[in-house]
Amino acid sequence: MAVSEYLLVRTLHVLTASLLTGGTALLWLAFRVDDVAVALLTWFEGFFWAGAGLIVFTGLGNLVAFGVPGPGTTRGAALSIKLGVIFALVVGSLVRTFAVARYGRADVQAVNEDDDWLRQLYAATGWGLAAIIVLAGVLARGL
Repeated sequence: MAVSEYLLVRTLHVLTASLLTGGTALLWLAFRVDDVAVALLTWFEGFFWAGAGLIVFTGLGNLVAFGVPGPGTTRGAALSIKLGVIFALVVGSLVRTFAVARYGRADVQAVNEDDDWLRQLYAATGWGLAAIIVLAGVLARGL
């Protein structure tokens, strides 16, 4: 790959992670303020999973560009923890997505702030993404 391709891959990776983290935080805040339209939640879930796929593929591109760190190194440990957090985030996001789909099938127009568990799922997603971003910084720069 040319240097410009690596730059594009890294840019897409960071931009997508930022958009997913910011979008999740905005939805979490929206739950605290007012009812949230199920159509908006459904749209975000599609965006989230498309973005998650893009992050996985660009993350693999970053590993090709920078090399996979050894398991005995700090970067290797950070990568292992990051992959574990990603797995937990995906499982939690599946639960969240199915919850939103259930609202869509029930013809609910908006989810109100009384549905605290859905707001907590968005908060957990945001915190998970923030943890992944911190671990990405360790991978990129070390401790």
